[in-house]
Amino acid sequence: MKVIINAVIFKLHWVACVVGGSLWGVAGALGMIAFSWRVGTLQRDAWIAFLLAPAGWFLDTTWITLGILDYGAYSTAPLWIVLLWVGLAFALCHAMSMFVDRPWLGGLLTLFAAPGTYLAGQSLGAVSVPDVWMLGVISIAWGSLFYAVFTLLGQNGVNSDHVAQSGGVSETQPT
Repeated sequence: MKVIINAVIFKLHWVACVVGGSLWGVAGALGMIAFSWRVGTLQRDAWIAFLLAPAGWFLDTTWITLGILDYGAYSTAPLWIVLLWVGLAFALCHAMSMFVDRPWLGGLLTLFAAPGTYLAGQSLGAVSVPDVWMLGVISIAWGSLFYAVFTLLGQNGVNSDHVAQSGGVSETQPT
């Protein structure tokens, strides 16, 4: 049940960021943080966010610089996009936990999901995608990044044998 709750909160966070911008994005991020606090994974999830948010800012700023994405007046990734990456980090070990043991599947699915997220954002007026074919570059970057992230989570003692038991990724204890 916790996996589903986290997924719903993340979807609401996505809408808050894309439709409402930074102010609503902060509220959505607080929802993700509150969930992690409630289930006892705040410290771990915050560390993931601490690492993933700058990576997301860098990637989206790169897409702006290369002309793949256009956020209007922004020459770097706007705050709401960084908040979206923060929310994503708080979903990795919960709503997306099944990919920790299957990083290749997580990488493959994010490779295919990347264009859809930006096209959905474009349909809501949050971003412009001047050349849809260039979303292939973003897809490759996302697939590679998330394959690496899920692999690292698995190598660092996070596993997904939790689904039936706790509804969120547990950290394995050294024996």
